[in-house]
Amino acid sequence: MNRDITILVSTFFLISCNFQFPSTEAGNTKRHSIYNEKREYLWVESKLDVSTPENLIPSSWSEFNSNQLGLNPIANHDLWIRFPDSNVSRFKNPTLYIEIAIEKIQVFHGSEQVYLFENTDYVFPHIIPLKNESKGYIYIKCESKYHSFIGLDHSVEILEHSDAIIDLFTKNFLRSSLTPVLLFLSVLFFGIYVLKTKAIFNLYFSLLLLSSSIIEGLNGFTGFSMQGYDKILSSVQYLNYMICPILLMLFLGEIFPRFFKNVFRLFILLHLCLYFTYLFRFRDNGHFSYLNTEWAFSWWMVLEAIFVIFSAVYILIRGEVKLTLITFGILSVVFAGAHDTLVDLEFLPYKFQIIHFGFWMGILSFSYFVFRYYLMMVRSLDEYNLVLVNKNKELERLVAIDKDLELAKELQKSLLSSLQKGDENIDIISFNHSLHSVGGDYFDYIKDSMGNWGILICDVAGHGISSAVVAAMAKMAFTATSPYIQYPAKVFNSMNRNLHGKNRGMFITASYLYIDMESRVLSFVNAGHPIFFLIRNGSPRLLDFKSKGRPLGIFPDSEYTVGKVSLEYGDRIFLYTDGIPDLSSPSLGAFGEDRLRQLLWDLRNEPFLKFHESIQKELSIFSKSWAHQDDDVSYILIELKEPNLVQDSK
Repeated sequence: MNRDITILVSTFFLISCNFQFPSTEAGNTKRHSIYNEKREYLWVESKLDVSTPENLIPSSWSEFNSNQLGLNPIANHDLWIRFPDSNVSRFKNPTLYIEIAIEKIQVFHGSEQVYLFENTDYVFPHIIPLKNESKGYIYIKCESKYHSFIGLDHSVEILEHSDAIIDLFTKNFLRSSLTPVLLFLSVLFFGIYVLKTKAIFNLYFSLLLLSSSIIEGLNGFTGFSMQGYDKILSSVQYLNYMICPILLMLFLGEIFPRFFKNVFRLFILLHLCLYFTYLFRFRDNGHFSYLNTEWAFSWWMVLEAIFVIFSAVYILIRGEVKLTLITFGILSVVFAGAHDTLVDLEFLPYKFQIIHFGFWMGILSFSYFVFRYYLMMVRSLDEYNLVLVNKNKELERLVAIDKDLELAKELQKSLLSSLQKGDENIDIISFNHSLHSVGGDYFDYIKDSMGNWGILICDVAGHGISSAVVAAMAKMAFTATSPYIQYPAKVFNSMNRNLHGKNRGMFITASYLYIDMESRVLSFVNAGHPIFFLIRNGSPRLLDFKSKGRPLGIFPDSEYTVGKVSLEYGDRIFLYTDGIPDLSSPSLGAFGEDRLRQLLWDLRNEPFLKFHESIQKELSIFSKSWAHQDDDVSYILIELKEPNLVQDSK
């Protein structure tokens, strides 16, 4: 991927550096910048309606600072600008070239009006023919409802008329040539979307390219050449300034991690609300002021750019290799756009525009990524055919494996104790739902000659065949402890020794309970397993218990602390594996321990069998019939019978 970025940067560098037009200068006579002249300004109240420079007071003019031809507006005032015209006689067909004149301007050569432009929201160039004789000054009257700036901006020069047209075209060559490229890619991606409608990011990217092509195509030379349609051009241009960031965020929301999709949706909603709020706020006599809307909206655009930059940097740091090239292109576009926005907000000085270079870099990176991706896809077709041939053989092998898994499933069932067991003093019900055909959860119970019970629940790390094999080993290790089940710590010490070095690093968490039925004392040990719960009649809350101990099979020597608790008739004990809190729901997230506590508490008064059935039903509903199960799920439910029930059974 780093090699891809190097190739991309090299290509862009060659385009930027090798593309040179013949210079239009010959000596010092081909162009003259007004910024080299003494430039003066005068504020005149709009109500005075001064129509010619002859009505202006000569002694009232003030001099501009360096590199300045505009000012912050003064309410109800027009701005007059003047500069000497001594250089016009050096040109055969002199032309005044103004790159941007904010809204309405009126140009005088001496006392003669040579140009009048009365439209608003117009930010395209002006090329104004002059006579090649000096008349003292060139005057420009500026009227504007733009809140941020009034006057001229960027390049203001005197040059030959033919050179002005050529110069305008050459200055805008990159953006003009970018337009057909963007349109071609837009159509290409729309075609890709039609072929595969599920990949909606292709549609968003196609619309993003279309919007970008409109922005680039209407700038500069194209905007000047279609000056008669300036109202339509301005509306289309500024609406695309609003739409383009939305499409970018929709596109990123589809290719970035899911968290970003939700955040981008929120940004889009706020984006639309703020833009139309500003648009209607600056409405004047039925006319929308796009320039003022853009000026007020710029701070939000900068905020969006910052978030997109940080999200892209996060993707790069995270090491999402497949997204590196796209992220690199996004950063190029957003950095360039943020730079030009900050220039418009006057946080940064104007020296040059980089937005078009950013677009080129972004489009090159996107295009290279896409074409490389689809070229690889085409090349893989032959390989795919070969894979299909091998798939038939693989399918036969999988059928055989499936039969073996079914056999393994039946064998594992024989390893587990029966799901329901008990005697006149105790009831035990168990539940198991493996993620795959076989799993790593294991439970067992054993009754000694005195009628006391030893109950074990285990969870092998992972799931599937390997976990099932280790669970079978745990079964054998537990069976070997039957002579001393009344000593919980000794049971785990024995199991740990038998399992250590044989489980290939797959540790086992476990809980073991020993219930002395005569004294009704529960002794328990824990090996890194979740707590178990005690539901007691009359208790104001759910009780939970856990003792210290490391998982089985990892360390050769481990100590296990024995906990004890006195039981009462009617007590219910709930042991479980961590597959239950790990259950997930698309709308509610993880099931969690708190939800499990609440479930057990809410069902505490249900009859024992109904209690078990309700728990099983709630777990299944939450996980959408186990569709969102991430691990093996098991639990054991134990109830100490009431004495009257014992007598009734006799």
